[in-house]
Amino acid sequence: MAHKMERGISFFDQRPRKDKSRLFGRSEELNRLVNALHAKSWVAILGPRMAGKTSLALAGANSFAGEMKYRVIFVDLRNTEASRQATEKILGRLPKSILETLTKYIAEVSLSAGGTGGGVRLRENAAAKNALEDALFSLKNTILILDEVQNVKQGVDSFLKALATAFNENDSLLVIFTGSYAGVVKKLFEATHRDSFYGRPPIEILLPPWPEWVAAEFLRKGFEKCGVDFTQREIQDALWRLGTLPGWLNLYGLRRCLGASHEEAVQRVFEKAVNEALRELEHFLEGRSPKAREVIKRLTYGATWGELEKTGISKDTLSRLLEALTGELFAVVKDDIGVYRFSDPIYRYAAERLPLHLKTKKL
Repeated sequence: MAHKMERGISFFDQRPRKDKSRLFGRSEELNRLVNALHAKSWVAILGPRMAGKTSLALAGANSFAGEMKYRVIFVDLRNTEASRQATEKILGRLPKSILETLTKYIAEVSLSAGGTGGGVRLRENAAAKNALEDALFSLKNTILILDEVQNVKQGVDSFLKALATAFNENDSLLVIFTGSYAGVVKKLFEATHRDSFYGRPPIEILLPPWPEWVAAEFLRKGFEKCGVDFTQREIQDALWRLGTLPGWLNLYGLRRCLGASHEEAVQRVFEKAVNEALRELEHFLEGRSPKAREVIKRLTYGATWGELEKTGISKDTLSRLLEALTGELFAVVKDDIGVYRFSDPIYRYAAERLPLHLKTKKL
C-alpha cells in the first residue's frame, strides 16, 4: 500500500512534468511541438494559468533534445517586467564557458553548484540588447525556454530585436515561449515580413482546458495509483467546482492522495483557486476604466454585447477589454448566440466575489 501511495503522489506531482511519459492528456500538442522543433521553428505555447504550458514546453523540449543531442535551458520570467532584468536572468542560466566570453558586459556572476550562472548583473554602461545578442549567438544546439514571457514590457523592442537577430543568424538555437497572447508574444505575432528586425512569427500552440472526459480519466488514474476510494459523483463534483484546468485538478488529486476527504480537498483547492483568480482580475483591472469592473461583474452570468454596453463603457474600450479577457487571460468565450461568459468556473466565482466599486484607502 505504501508503494502504491508513493506512485500516486508522484502521479500528482506539483512540479512541471519534464518527461513526455509523465505528460497526461496532451499527446496532440506534444507532437505538434516536437514537429515544429524538427522544422527549426520557434514556438509559442499559449493558454490560461494552470493549463500545463510549462510542462508541455519541458517535456517537448527534452524529448527533442534527447533525440537530437540538444541542450535545454529554462528561464522563469514570471516576475520580470524589464528586458534588462530578463537578459540578466537568461545570462544567469548559461554555462560558465559562455559567460566567460561575455565579460565585457558583465559586472558580477554568482555561479551555482552545477557550473551555470546562478545570478548575473550587467555593467551599468553595458547595452542589454548587445549582451543578449552575443549570448544567443553563442548557444549552439540549444532549446531556450522563456517561461511566462508576456510579463516583459519595458524595453520590449530591443529585447525583440535581439531575439530576431538570433533567429536570423543562429539556426541551431530554438526558442519556446510560454505565456498568454500579450507582451512579447503578441508583438512577435504582429510583426510582418516588412519588419527587417523580426523573423517569422513563432508557431502557435494553444493549450485549452482539458475536455471533461480527459480530466475525469486523469483523476481516476491517479486515485487508482494511490489507492484512494472515490465515486463518480465526487469526480463530477470536482470538475463542476474546479473546472478542467490540469493544475487545479492536480492539486485536488494530491490532497486526496494525502488523506483528505473529497469535500475537504475540493473546498481547499476551490478557495485557493478563486482567491488567485480574484487577485488576477484585480491586477487586470488596474488602470482600466471604472466601467470595466461592472462589465466583468455582468460576465458572471453571461451577457451579450448590448447588455455590456449598458454599463456606459465606450465601444472601443469594451472591444479592447473583451479582447484582453479572451486573448490574454483566456478566461472569456463568446458562444454561438453571441453571449460572452467565463469559460472556467473558477473565474466565474471570482468575478462574483469582485467588489463592484474599488475600495479607497482612508487617509
